[in-house]
Formats: sequence, C-alpha cells, structure tokens
Amino acid sequence: MIVIREQESCNNRRQTIPRAARAFQTLSPVVDSPPSSSNRHSSTIRHHHLTWQQLKESLAETISTRCFSSKLLQCLHARVVTSGLRHNLFISTLLIAKYFAFRNAGAARLLFDGQSGRLTKPLLWNSLISGYLRCGLPRLALDVFREMTARFPPECEPDRHTFHLALTACTRLSEFDIGFMVGSHARSLGFQSDLLVATALVVLNAKAGEIESARQVFDQMSVKDIVSWNAMISGYSQARLLLEAMKLFGKMRIVEGICAAESSLVSLLSCCGEEGWISTGQALHALIIITGFERNQLVLNSLLEMYIKCGCLEIAVQFFDRMVLKDSISFSSIIGGYLQNGQPSKALNTLYWMLLNTGISPTRPILLNGLLASASLGNWETGRWIQTTFLSSNNDDMASDASLITALIYMHACCGKMEIAFQLLETDVRVKGDVIAWNALMKACGETGDFRVVFELSLQMQRRGIHLDKATFLMLISIISANLLLRKGAETHALIVRRGFESERVVANSLIDMYGQVGKLESSYDVFRGIQEKNVVSWSSIIGACARNGDDEGAFGLFTLMADEKVRPNKFTFAALLSACSHGGFVEKGREVYESMEGYGLSPGIEHLTCLIDLFCRAGLLVDAHRLLKDLSLEDSTSCVLWGILLSGCRVHGNLIIGEEAARHLFRLEPGNAANYLMLADIYVLFGKMESSNGVLRLLKEKGLKKRLGCSWFDVG
Repeated sequence: MIVIREQESCNNRRQTIPRAARAFQTLSPVVDSPPSSSNRHSSTIRHHHLTWQQLKESLAETISTRCFSSKLLQCLHARVVTSGLRHNLFISTLLIAKYFAFRNAGAARLLFDGQSGRLTKPLLWNSLISGYLRCGLPRLALDVFREMTARFPPECEPDRHTFHLALTACTRLSEFDIGFMVGSHARSLGFQSDLLVATALVVLNAKAGEIESARQVFDQMSVKDIVSWNAMISGYSQARLLLEAMKLFGKMRIVEGICAAESSLVSLLSCCGEEGWISTGQALHALIIITGFERNQLVLNSLLEMYIKCGCLEIAVQFFDRMVLKDSISFSSIIGGYLQNGQPSKALNTLYWMLLNTGISPTRPILLNGLLASASLGNWETGRWIQTTFLSSNNDDMASDASLITALIYMHACCGKMEIAFQLLETDVRVKGDVIAWNALMKACGETGDFRVVFELSLQMQRRGIHLDKATFLMLISIISANLLLRKGAETHALIVRRGFESERVVANSLIDMYGQVGKLESSYDVFRGIQEKNVVSWSSIIGACARNGDDEGAFGLFTLMADEKVRPNKFTFAALLSACSHGGFVEKGREVYESMEGYGLSPGIEHLTCLIDLFCRAGLLVDAHRLLKDLSLEDSTSCVLWGILLSGCRVHGNLIIGEEAARHLFRLEPGNAANYLMLADIYVLFGKMESSNGVLRLLKEKGLKKRLGCSWFDVG
C-alpha cells in the first residue's frame, strides 16, 4: 500500500527529492475511505486529510499534467488502486491515455481488461482505440472496435468519437470495404451529418478513389469546419483533380471566409508539382506570402518541391537560397532537384556545403542522393567516402538500411568497380537474394552499355530462384527499346507471359512502346487489345507507337476513340499527337493540338515545344518557329535544344538571317558544340559566302573543337 505521510522530517529532505517524485508527494495526506453503505453520510474529515473528491481531482491533475515518466505513472496507478479509484471511469481513461503516451500499449490493455463489467460507456473504449492509433497500431485499434460491436445488442453502443476513430483506422489500413460498413453502421445510428464522422468518411472515400462519394458526403454536411474543407481539398489533390481542388479552395476562402490552412496549401502545392501547373503554383506562392505562411517550414518545403517537380530548377535554387530556415527536408529536396535535372556535381557540392556549414545530419534520402550523384559522375572516391563516413557499423540505423546498401551496389557498378558490387551483392545478408539489389546492379550495367551482362544477370537470377519482378521486366524492356534489340524483346515478352506479368498494365504499356520503338506496330496493337482496363498511359503509348511508325491517321483515330471512352489525355498524349503532326507535316493540325492543351488544364512542356518547332522547321515556316521561340522564357539547357532545331531548319531551307541569330544563341549557350559551327558554315556556303564560312571553320579550329563521330547500337542477339 502506497501512502506517503506528512512528516516534519520531509522538509529537511525536500532538496533531494526528484521533480517527478514531488508531483507524487502532493498527494501525500491520508485520505478518508471512499463512501460506502456504512459511512455514506459521514462528512466529518480531519483538517489535514483530503476529501474523496479532492483526491480524485488531485490524482487526475497529476496524471494528466505532472507525470513525466513511466516510473511515476506506475506509482500513481498504484495510488489509484489503493485509494479505491481503480474503477473510476475518468481516472482509468487518463491512465490508459498516459500509458499510451509512454508507448506502453500492453499496460494500457491490461488496465482496460481490468474494467470488465464496467465497459458500458464508450469513453474507455475510445481511449483504447485512440491510444492504439497514436502509437501507430491501427490494426489493433480496428480489432478493439470489432470487439466493442461484436455482440448484438452491443454491450456498449459506439458514439460519434468511436466511429471517427474506427474510420480513421480503416483509412490508415486501406481497409476500405470495412470502412464503408463502419460508415453504414454510423448512418444507421444517425451520425451521417456529424462533423467528426462525416469528415472521416470524406477522407476514407477520397483515399479509396471514390471522389464523387466523398463530395456527396461533404455536400450533405450541415456544418463544415476547416478540417472538413481541407479533407475534401486534399482528396481532390490526391486524385490529381487540381481544377476542382482550386475551385473548392477558392470557395472556402472567398464564400465561406475560412482562412487557408497549412494542410490545404501543402496538398495543393503537391498536386501542382505532380501535374506541372507552375502558374497555379506561383499563384499559391503569392497567397502564401499574403497570408503569412512564408515562415511555415512545411509549406516552404512543399513550395520548393513544387518548383523542382515543375522543372523550374533555377527558380527553386533562388527560392532555396532565400529561405531563412533550412532543414534536412529542404536540403534533400534541392540535392534531389539537382540530381533529377542532370547536375550531379551541384548536388554533391550542396551536400558538402550542408555538412560544413550547418549542424544538419544527413538523412537517408540525402545519402541516397549523394550516392546516386557519385554514381552519375563515376566519382568512386566520393561514393566510398560517403560509405565509410556515414554507413559504417558505428551508425547502425544507416548501416542496416537495405536501400542504402542497394545504392552502394549501384554506385560501385556505375564507377566500374564491378568486383566490389558483386561482393556486396553476394555477401551482405541485408540484400543477398533481394531482387531490388539485383535490379540495381542490372540497371547500372545497362546504363554503362553492358547489356550482355544485364541479360546474363537476369539468367543468374532465375537459376538462383530469385523471381524477376515487375521492375526487372520494365528495366529489360527499357534497355531493349533504347537499343532496338528485337530478338531479346521477343524473348523477354515470352518470359513475361510465362511469369504471368502480361496482365500487369504497366508492363503491357511498356511492351506497346517497345514494339513501337523496334518497328513492330502490329505487335503493339496486339498488346494494346489484350489490356482489359486501358488507362491514359495505354492510349498514349499506342498513339505514340503509331506516330513513331508513320501511321498518323491511326494516331488521330485512336485519339478520337480515347475521347469516346471518356479517358482524359495527359501531356504524353499530346506529345505523341504533336510528333505525329511533325512527321506527317500537318501544320494546322499541329497548331490546333498545341492550343487545345490549355482546355485540358495542361501547360506545354519542352517536349511539346520541340515537336511544334520541329513541325514548323520541317514545313519551312522558320519565321513562325523563330517568333514562337523568341516569346518564350526558358532555361539555358532547354533553349539549346530548340535553337538547335531552328538552326538545323535554317540550313535545310536556307535562311541566313534567322540562322545567324540562332547560331549566336547557341555559341553562347553551348560554346563547346562543334555541330553548331558546322551548320552555320554550311548556311554560309549555301549563300556563296565562302569567306564567312571559312571564318567560322577557323574559329572552330582555334577553339580546338572536333566534330564527334556518330555511332549506333546493333542487336547483339
């Protein structure tokens, strides 16, 4: 029995009592017994004793606000038991919540089980379900809800909080069918319009892909708060329905007068990045400044990521440099952005700067990007330094991460250290027999041009009983497509059929593209017809295959069928159509396709501009191509490609004025490219300006530039 009595000697020892114990010592006075049949009417209490109510309140306050250790919580629990409060509903609920706060789910469950016979109120049930959710155990939370409702009639009827918690557990587990049944149960008890329950149903339906059902629940809510609005906006954003998300966001702010929330802005920025809607993202950036979110780190990181995903690396770098506070996520984003945009040197320089000038420790994504940058540069020394410094046995969390070991294998292989890569693959227990690690090694070999080794590795995997997965087949198809290995393509297709992957839509879509690349359009059609549920990628792949093989009418016929099937085109669909226009010489049709993108909420990218300018140049409309290019504000790397197409068109059609301007731009953007000098020299020859041509060739020689020889892959069988 735990009773701490007041004694004068306590005053002499007070300085030695820990803070946690002092909180417990405030409960030290002896307490009269709880009311019973024999003393229920007794109200006489000694002046130094706590009353029953005072003890309960004091215990509750100490548990909830002054208990900072698991050990003290056990002492308080013991005091609750000895004081006769073990079955008090309120105290028991506080104890359960506190045990979960200290990650002691087992003790919380034991306490709950000790309340048998007193579980007719939902408060205790809700505390247990909520605790499991807070501890990241949604499966156990859902099991408790099932236990609660197993009997009919149930011993305890769920309330609004119970249904909210149960629906949250279903959402986290992606148990959508169970969630729909829980929602039906809630509606049967009249909770369909309750704010908590309805918001949870919106989130559940949105995550399940039932966005129309989510909107129906949302519209039927009589009362909506910022959480419910954000749930619906996030649902639209996750479904990549940015127009609908922005409309709802505008209605929330303008019509309802509800201020923007962090979560709304983050979800909208994420959607802008995924869809490439830079103009909408910039409008949100302005709103973030106006509403004072420019100091919110999560919003700022989302904004940085949006610019990177939209391909605006220069803007992203400027924004990153202006950020007052940068955390590991900020650095991870910008390092990854450099890497994705083909600037691995800047990625490593940023990593070095972070390590030298900040106290930020490199996280797993940062180290992964560092290894990938080293692999891209063939910089084995830096990759090895990352391995020895951050992935040694002294750092157990990092050293035991299989994805980092896989990245190491990839890095060593890309840097030509195949023996080390094989040794890691063979001896490291974390990746031995792991198909992902084998795929990484195969990918490295493919990128370095050793595709004989790639196919040999795929055979070794089969001999060792390591099953090729979807990623393996996609990588093999990609290598076959890039290098036009027709025979290997047929063999790989046969293996895909044997392994049962022909029904995987993403694999089938890649096969359509592969056969289109190697000139087997009929095989592309065969694969396309075999897809049960065709998505926008399936349609875009077959349209692209037609365009690549000169079947321009077939490409536009398929686009019409796609519209009839109510499949919304994406940027890849329009790139394929513009490519068909370019190869077929359909100038007006190309203009029409390009201009129609805006109606689908799509902004033209570099691939669309390339096709359109190529179309104009092929048709001899150099003035139109020049006018379009002049009006664009593009990054240097993008401008090089487009000005190069224009210069080539000027050589073919003999336009000296535009050719000279295009050459001036290219000499500034890529001064080391000899092809640009040679094309300008050819244009001068066409106009009989031999002296100018010789001057360009002398400049080429003075710079020490040489024309690079062409090369091509052939089918190695």
